[in-house]
Amino acid sequence: MPDLRSPLDEVLFKLTQTHLAKLQEYVPGPVRKAGGAKEHLIARYRADPVFSIWGLDSAEYAAATLSGGTITSIHRKLGDIYQDSVKTIFMTALGQTAEHVAYSAVIVSGSIEETRTADAYLQFNRLETSARKRINAWCRAELRKLTAKPKVKLIGIGMEIRHCYQTGDSKRTQADEAMARHLLVSGILPVMPLFCNQSNPTVIERYRSVWIVKQGVESYQLIERLSGYDYFDFLKRNRDEFRQPILKVLRSLTE
Repeated sequence: MPDLRSPLDEVLFKLTQTHLAKLQEYVPGPVRKAGGAKEHLIARYRADPVFSIWGLDSAEYAAATLSGGTITSIHRKLGDIYQDSVKTIFMTALGQTAEHVAYSAVIVSGSIEETRTADAYLQFNRLETSARKRINAWCRAELRKLTAKPKVKLIGIGMEIRHCYQTGDSKRTQADEAMARHLLVSGILPVMPLFCNQSNPTVIERYRSVWIVKQGVESYQLIERLSGYDYFDFLKRNRDEFRQPILKVLRSLTE
C-alpha cells in the first residue's frame, strides 16, 4: 500500500503511476516489425540462415535485442517523472501556477537557432516573502561559485532537471551550455539537479563551468531547501509501489 501523508504526496503518487503505466504500452521496434509479439520475432530468427546457425534464434538473444529500446523507454519515463514532479512540488509548495514555473527563449547554439525551455523556473518577485528571501539568498551564494565577481542581478532560478545524464552527445552538450549562458545573462541562475550518481563524469565536469550542478542526494536536498518538501522521503516511502511496473517490464524480456 502507498504511504501518502499529505495532499502533495497524493498528487505526486498519481502523477508517477500515470507515467509508469505508459511503460506497459511500449512495444520494442523489432517486435512491432515482426507483428507485435516476441514469439513472432523468434520465429523469424529461427527461419534466418545466419541467426539459426549461431544461436541468434534463442530467447536469450531476443531478450538482449529488445533490452536496449526498453531501457531507453524506462529512462525517458523516469526523466518525465522527475521533471513533472519538481514542477508540481514548486507549484504546490510555493504557490506558483503552471505559467509561473515555465520559461522559454530562442537560443543560438553554434549555427543553429532553436527555442529552448527550462524544466522549472522560479521568479523571485512571484514568491511569498519568506520563500523569496530564502531562495534569493541561496542563489546569490551559488552564483559566487560560478564567478568570483558576479556582474549580474539575479531575478530568478532556471532548472534543467535530469534524473540522470549518461549521454556524451556533443550537440546536446553545446545546446545545454548555450542555454546556461542565456539564463545567466538574463539574470537567471542556471541550475542542473542530477538525481542519480551515475551521470557521465566528463560531461558533468564540463557543465560545472556554466551550470550550478547538484548530484545524487544533493539534488533532493536542493528541492527540499527551495520548497520545504522532502521529495526523497516520499520516494523512499513508496519505493515498492514504484519498482513493480519497471520490474514487470524487465521480466517480460525473458519470458
